Amino acid sequence: MHRLTTLTNSKLRAAIALLTAAGAFAATPGERELKDDAGNTILKYVVEAPPGLAAAGTSDPARQVGLVICSQEHDTPTGNDIFPVRQSLLRQGRLDQYVLLAPAPQSRKFGLADHRPIEELIAWALKTYPINPRRVYMYGKGEGSKISMEFAMMHPKLVTAAIGYSWGAWVMPSEVSEPIDFAGSAPEIYLTLGRRDLSYHLTCVRDAHFRLASKGYRMIYREFDDLGDRTYHPPSNDDALEWATRLRNKNIAPSREEAKLLESPKIAGGYYPAIALVGGAPAGAVLRKLFASADEKVRAAAVETCAHGIYDEDATEALAKLLADPSVTVRRAASRAMAMYANWRSKAAQQALIGMATNVAADPLDRLSAADGIAYALRYQVKGARLDPALFATMVALLKDEYEPVRATAIGALMPAYEHTGDGPKRRREPEGGWQAWLDSIQAAEIVPQTGLHFAKTLRAAEGGDPVAQKAVALMYSNGKGVEQNYPEAVKWWTKVALTGDAAAARHAWDLYRTGPGGLARDPEVLAKLAGMVGETVPAPRR
Repeated sequence: MHRLTTLTNSKLRAAIALLTAAGAFAATPGERELKDDAGNTILKYVVEAPPGLAAAGTSDPARQVGLVICSQEHDTPTGNDIFPVRQSLLRQGRLDQYVLLAPAPQSRKFGLADHRPIEELIAWALKTYPINPRRVYMYGKGEGSKISMEFAMMHPKLVTAAIGYSWGAWVMPSEVSEPIDFAGSAPEIYLTLGRRDLSYHLTCVRDAHFRLASKGYRMIYREFDDLGDRTYHPPSNDDALEWATRLRNKNIAPSREEAKLLESPKIAGGYYPAIALVGGAPAGAVLRKLFASADEKVRAAAVETCAHGIYDEDATEALAKLLADPSVTVRRAASRAMAMYANWRSKAAQQALIGMATNVAADPLDRLSAADGIAYALRYQVKGARLDPALFATMVALLKDEYEPVRATAIGALMPAYEHTGDGPKRRREPEGGWQAWLDSIQAAEIVPQTGLHFAKTLRAAEGGDPVAQKAVALMYSNGKGVEQNYPEAVKWWTKVALTGDAAAARHAWDLYRTGPGGLARDPEVLAKLAGMVGETVPAPRR
């Protein structure tokens, strides 16, 4: 059995005591130790658990809770990044539904040596609290972001989704012979960057987004002007946690008790709570049947259930048909749910909203609801990372729509894209260079995942001098696409292309040297050339 030793931490104890006194949350204060049967310390951790939990091992889904593993930056106290998660769940009224757990690293920074101890910590948590294994999530800042994403990618049967702030990830599973089913089995990732962060954090996170998106991971990526090098940021905290906690592990089937809930779901509070609780693709299959009901109340409740959970793209495609339902109530609820899914980058939801917003034969109010949904989905992208060109192109087209409310919606949604200057005829109404040039820049920046595992063929072309193949090989080595992940080889190929004058390749090579996994051979002459190309100075090796 695992044994626990409580260590003193007066500041954390005092803070948690305040919450406990207020009746909001109960937690055992201080850093603890998880020990093996021989009494050896596996790792240290901090845990916060709601009061009045059911016994560990309870099988009733309604009495089970989720687990959020909150990993901190290096050189900060264990549990330092629990509080943004706690406060977000408190704002959402769901703090009593999650255990919050923070591991300490084995050394100064999280790395591969922490994977096995965190496995043990999750196993201990599952035995200690009534945690549903389909509801395990990770959240982290800096090195905690790295371990959250890397551990999730390497342990898709343990972790449903990862949320990262302020640092990237490098270790990921290699696809040598079999491709990963990113839609059906891989964890999903939400990566956030504050533009007031350290300069090398900016390049590190952007490089990580490029590599992970190119690998094929389903990602939500945000950049915020008003965020620095901390993770307390209510807009992104709430968006990320509302998204993650609606997801269910794709690799774990519903329990017998969860399956029973899906057999005869009941309407309560205007939706199907049991379907939302079970979530995932199995619950989505039940929803698709309810969408087809002849009973308007059933359809309306089924659609409203989408606001409480995430299922799968098949369910979202079925939901899209209800944007044209005979019932106004059903149509409006479907539009609201589609806006939420489009915000979280569901392609089916985005295409459905585009289709309705641009359908001039549709009910004007339905078109307005769809345009409003697109505006909602773009609210963090318009001044941040612009990832969905089709949504932006639709809004630009709607600037000339004949229906004034739709036109005004597009104007309002896109206004943050440019600086207001002048009055009257001199008033600016579009970005510098015009809307088309602006759209072209968004399209050019879109990341297209690599498909296929044709490494040998690509390598032959690269060795033959094809620069496109050389960049592809560099990325394949970087991501383990058709070959074992190998960062020294990735750097070699990125550098080879960079030294021909390719600025993008120089940036990728530089980022691996500057903020990458470490241990890369450093040629001073090459580093000096790359530094000149990216406009930075040669850094000391990372500790």
